Amino acid sequence: MNSPAGATIAAVSLRSFPALVLVAALACGGCSRKGEEPGEWQRFDLTRATPQIEAQLASEPLAAVVSYLGAREVRDMDRVPEASRTAFRQQSAGQVRSLEQEAGSRLAWRVHLGDRPVWTFTPLPDLDHPCACTFRAGLRSAEGALIELFRLASDELFLSPSPPPTVAPRGSTAEVELDLGRWAGQEVDLLLQVDSAPGGSRRGAKVRWASPALYHRTAAADRATGTAKKPNIVLIGIDTLRADHLGPLPATQPNSWRGPTLTPALDRLAADSDVWLDAYSTFNVTNPSFVSILTGLYGKNHGVYDLRTPLPDGHTTLAELLHDAGYATLAVISARHLGDHNSGLGQGFDQVVTATEHAAAEMAVATAMDWISRQSGPYFVWLHLFDPHTPHVPPQPYASGLRPAQPYGLGRVESWVPFRPVGPVTYEQPVLGGHRDLYAGEVAYLDRQLDRLIDFLDSRGARRNTLLALTADHGENLGEHGILHRHGGLWETTTHVPLMIRWPSSAKSAASGAGTRQHGLVQTLDLFPTLLAAAGIEPPLQDGEDLRQLTAEGRRGRRVIFSEHASLLGLTVRSSTHRLMKSAGNPQIPDGSYLYDLSKDPGETHNLTGLASAVEQRLSQLLANWVEDRQPRRQALPRNLSDEEIERLRALGYL
Repeated sequence: MNSPAGATIAAVSLRSFPALVLVAALACGGCSRKGEEPGEWQRFDLTRATPQIEAQLASEPLAAVVSYLGAREVRDMDRVPEASRTAFRQQSAGQVRSLEQEAGSRLAWRVHLGDRPVWTFTPLPDLDHPCACTFRAGLRSAEGALIELFRLASDELFLSPSPPPTVAPRGSTAEVELDLGRWAGQEVDLLLQVDSAPGGSRRGAKVRWASPALYHRTAAADRATGTAKKPNIVLIGIDTLRADHLGPLPATQPNSWRGPTLTPALDRLAADSDVWLDAYSTFNVTNPSFVSILTGLYGKNHGVYDLRTPLPDGHTTLAELLHDAGYATLAVISARHLGDHNSGLGQGFDQVVTATEHAAAEMAVATAMDWISRQSGPYFVWLHLFDPHTPHVPPQPYASGLRPAQPYGLGRVESWVPFRPVGPVTYEQPVLGGHRDLYAGEVAYLDRQLDRLIDFLDSRGARRNTLLALTADHGENLGEHGILHRHGGLWETTTHVPLMIRWPSSAKSAASGAGTRQHGLVQTLDLFPTLLAAAGIEPPLQDGEDLRQLTAEGRRGRRVIFSEHASLLGLTVRSSTHRLMKSAGNPQIPDGSYLYDLSKDPGETHNLTGLASAVEQRLSQLLANWVEDRQPRRQALPRNLSDEEIERLRALGYL
């Protein structure tokens, strides 16, 4: 990495880094020539590459660390009531990989820029080592010229996002996206420098660069991935995502999202996918729900009802079947309590990546992209994303009500638009860190990260050879039924989830082409046989049905669907017109039966039980018969949780 220019600069003052030039990147500086293929997106992670240290005050001027991304009130707790701070932990914010850099140092990475290069990072304070510093980022051209691209004083971190959207909301700083298209095709040095304030002490003062990475496009590799029999499979499972917050869907609940769409990227994906509009989870809580998705079994047949009981080894999972068929397999799990130690869902995966607390979507998506880029044969990725769950801590400008104007993929966001009145909000549920507008902000932030993943996959031939499925484990109460930011109960709010599949051209069926909207009841466990069928694998005995068959040849889905409550606190049966829910021992919902006429009462506010109706009798009998119809199963045994694990679950509202 040494160069004559670098050796000279290292010997002079750090102040010699020019501070006057802010480069206006050329709009098409890195565009492909007309008729050329744009190439595959590549990701260069600065936290995993060793830089040249060009100036330093300490023996260790940098380190790769984990930081917490999100709204300022979570990081410094200054807006959280004192009584709430024990439960609402700083570590509940989403984790990201970061570079920790000391004041008085400059770091350089030598890179050869491909097509359409974009450099991204988020400047963050180091709360343990406060720094009256200036963040500076730039590059050294092939000719040795130093060009400053970004500068921000640490005391401005919470004043305005950069790059600036249409307003300057208060909160944490936004991600910086630098278009390097002017230097496409050149070898340059990426430079990060931290200056202390004049007269301030530099030694020991630090800042952090969250998620620093370079994205650019290079010539497509010669890949043998994906055939008609073995498409790549990417299963995206989003935690706590209500169906009515994805795209311009009809408002069916009191707190359905009614503003402009939060999800332009997923709306575009949905336009090219089969979308099941009446999809329901099998549980109202994470671990049991994902066990059902990955085994095709209802809870009554797999025995996992909480966040501490692992799936017994004797069950056969989706990952095991795909692995045995020659797939490389990866699980990226963004919440610690869903890790293999608690869920048993590591079965069949070559690699399981689990956050120590919970990961922000950008960290999970980056992990998946890095792993996929190394694969040369068919692969299966289960990508679990946690962001919509409390605490709601979206970074700026999502926290203040802005989202990208359209999908930009791995390119730079060029325009932001409001999805609600722009401005800060205070938590309406401070113990859990919940607010309906911030929940929407988390969904918008998540959409941006998936926008990047979809663009990355498409650059590698995903439309031809990769099946992309998306769903959620459960929904959320946003004030309905007297419950705020907890997913107790088995109503539409907690069980109605998004479900879509974009089929590769090699795996489409005549019965289900891209871009259809499917009406009729289906369940998330139906993904199990559907994905296996796409891979040409015969599923074992299980409870799911192939989604293509459920909605093909005039069928309109399942006659009824069933869901169970966490910890055996209830169950429900839902037909196309009615829901019958039974609750027992749930501190949030009085014991008893609840019958709703969904055609007249979509908000499920009027309990019709006890009227001796034929509908109630029929649904009660169906539910009783379903409970009795069980497969032989291995006993699932809960594990003992440590005090720290109990505290984590309490902070998330589970205890």
